[in-house]
Amino acid sequence: METLTATEAGALGGLIVTASILAVIYYILLIIAEWKIFKKAGEAGWKSLIPFYNTYIIYKISGIKAWFWYLLIVSIGCYIIATVNGGIQYNDNMEISSSTNMIAIFAAIFNVVFGSIVAIYVNYRLAKAFKKGIGFTLGLIFLPNIFTLILGFGSAKYDKKILKA
Repeated sequence: METLTATEAGALGGLIVTASILAVIYYILLIIAEWKIFKKAGEAGWKSLIPFYNTYIIYKISGIKAWFWYLLIVSIGCYIIATVNGGIQYNDNMEISSSTNMIAIFAAIFNVVFGSIVAIYVNYRLAKAFKKGIGFTLGLIFLPNIFTLILGFGSAKYDKKILKA
């Protein structure tokens, strides 16, 4: 195995420090963008900083806050079912073991599918609330961080009335 020269190690260290600084700046911008989205929707910006509560507020902004509780209950229920039934076990080849209970597998699959459908719907409603179309919805689904920045720093205005139509 080759060792790095001092120059190579210095360059690698500089690259790591630069990437770390850029990542911190990027995530600070995401925090500010989410804060601005909450403010545009008439919510206190600080609510975007609290895990789980910020998700509840996004559901509320999207006009479907009751779904948050359904998803939470279903997710916890599926997790409990999967855990009580032994969870999903793998053999040495990283294949699902034959001792894995099928109920655990179905609970895990249902949780992923149900959660994905709800997430797509929430993103659709969020885009709609800010007067954006299906293209923006797809952006929120597939490139969420970039489209969060666009929504937060862009000129989009929140309109709760659109959600009731």
